[in-house]
Amino acid sequence: MLVAVLPVGCRQPEDEYQPAVSPKVYSFEGQPDSKFDGNWSTDDGNSKMYLAKDGGMRIETTVRSVAGKAVTKVAGKWAAKDGALMFQYSAGAQPSTVIKYDAVLNGATLSLQQPGGHLKSVYTRKN
Repeated sequence: MLVAVLPVGCRQPEDEYQPAVSPKVYSFEGQPDSKFDGNWSTDDGNSKMYLAKDGGMRIETTVRSVAGKAVTKVAGKWAAKDGALMFQYSAGAQPSTVIKYDAVLNGATLSLQQPGGHLKSVYTRKN
């Protein structure tokens, strides 16, 4: 009897919090656009963004699970280009991360969705 062992899904402990499928890698491009700057929040308050006029940004996200509540805070920079918003930030000694969102601004409502993604986040301007 021949037994084959495939290392599918095996990870080293230091990779525990990395996504199983790596997201698409983007270059940080664009410029701050004044129509997006300000304080934004989802209706439930679990996600808050501050997009500064100079391109600085802060994002705070709260996730609730059976283990309790976890709050993640990141700071970095943002830019707009061709109907998309780009966010660049780094966490600790990790290399910087760039995330791209298709952005639709309708009055005081901003909808963000990653290209090809199914989850849409809707923010309301709070300032």
